[in-house]
Amino acid sequence: MLNYADAIDYVYRLNKNRFIRLDFGFSRMEAVLARLGNPERKLKAVHVAGTKGKGSTISFLSFILGIKYKTGLFTSPSLNNVLERISVNGVLMSPKEFVRYIERLKKIYGTVPAELRPTTFETFTIIAFMYFLNERTDISLLEVGMGGRLDATNIITSPLVSVITPISFDHQKALGNTLSEIAGEKAGIIKKNIPVVIGKQPIEAREKIVSVAKANHSQYFLYGKDFYAKNISENSSGTVFDFYSPYFNVKLKRVKISLIGAHQAENAAVSVQTALLLNKLGVNVSIEEIREGLEKTFWPGRFEIVNKKPFIVLDGAHNGASAGALFNALSYFRKQKTVYLFGILKDKNIDDVFSQIATKDAVFVLTEVPFSGHRRMQVELMADILKKYLPETRIFTEKNFRRAYSFARNMVSENDILCVTGSLYLVASVRKIMNRFVFSGNIL
Repeated sequence: MLNYADAIDYVYRLNKNRFIRLDFGFSRMEAVLARLGNPERKLKAVHVAGTKGKGSTISFLSFILGIKYKTGLFTSPSLNNVLERISVNGVLMSPKEFVRYIERLKKIYGTVPAELRPTTFETFTIIAFMYFLNERTDISLLEVGMGGRLDATNIITSPLVSVITPISFDHQKALGNTLSEIAGEKAGIIKKNIPVVIGKQPIEAREKIVSVAKANHSQYFLYGKDFYAKNISENSSGTVFDFYSPYFNVKLKRVKISLIGAHQAENAAVSVQTALLLNKLGVNVSIEEIREGLEKTFWPGRFEIVNKKPFIVLDGAHNGASAGALFNALSYFRKQKTVYLFGILKDKNIDDVFSQIATKDAVFVLTEVPFSGHRRMQVELMADILKKYLPETRIFTEKNFRRAYSFARNMVSENDILCVTGSLYLVASVRKIMNRFVFSGNIL
């Protein structure tokens, strides 16, 4: 009989124990899912891919649908608890339930060679399918882990709707070095004759996604043409915008969300258009439920304001596009000084991030992302790169994230900003030492 710690350790050792090159594909999952009766084929699902905004978008959608329907949510990465990846109406899978699923899978995995066993992420995906089927969810929302075409979640064959949020540069080694190549991988979730909602995109990415949709005879809805957000304004408690959907002939004035930033209004618009489309497909959602769901949406670690004086915000901006959105959101508050507590993984483009937020009046406390192993970027390397943007007098280093947070916290007064950013894993670790363990606002 496994305990919870043993079960978690078993899942993560599925990757660590591999001595061969790991190829992407579905063969490992297909064999296991077949023995489980293919639970993924029995779910009504919405599939969401993208570089930025997919987590916020799927969260908006989960709160909208969760008002009336039993809604499963599979997302990654987790912040404080790996079981945050799998929830139903904001309630996480329990450790006891997780152990039960692992014990069942362990018996199946034991009948095949180690190299043919599903990976860690594939196993979480399989468990999500099993759990949602067992919980009899009315609809299940699946967020792609990385890419799309070969992502484990793309084993589903008939989602109700596919969604592609904004594309930018990230994971180039796996996805390609141009926006068109990356968009092609993301667009791999588009299925024949299944409609797709497309968020705001650079021209190169949009053209690629549309071409894939046309090739699959999939009806597509473009941000900026078929729907869009307008008259966006921000305040200390959130963002307000007007939503327009010429395709559905819907106009919503002064829609409110608690997440801050113009980019979050755009993400919310994608979720609204998706909800309107689902309504045409038999998942009945009212305008009142859309408004209520958006206003209730909570998404930790994404411009999460945890203190007002001093103003402390947590945001996992780890690429140039996300960092630009973070800078724009911060600029609204116009404080005296901005101190960044920053750590990032070495497979990210740190130059792209610094180019967006390393303004001449900023101060950086650089630290190393905890528990990041071989992906850790050392503070010395970060500092060398940051010197291209800032004088050394504005750069401080502390390898230990706890000491780094304490140091950065003592640098700010009540009229300043402290922004913890870079890796979402750093954000998660800081949330823990601040005793913030809430994952979903609707279970407070």
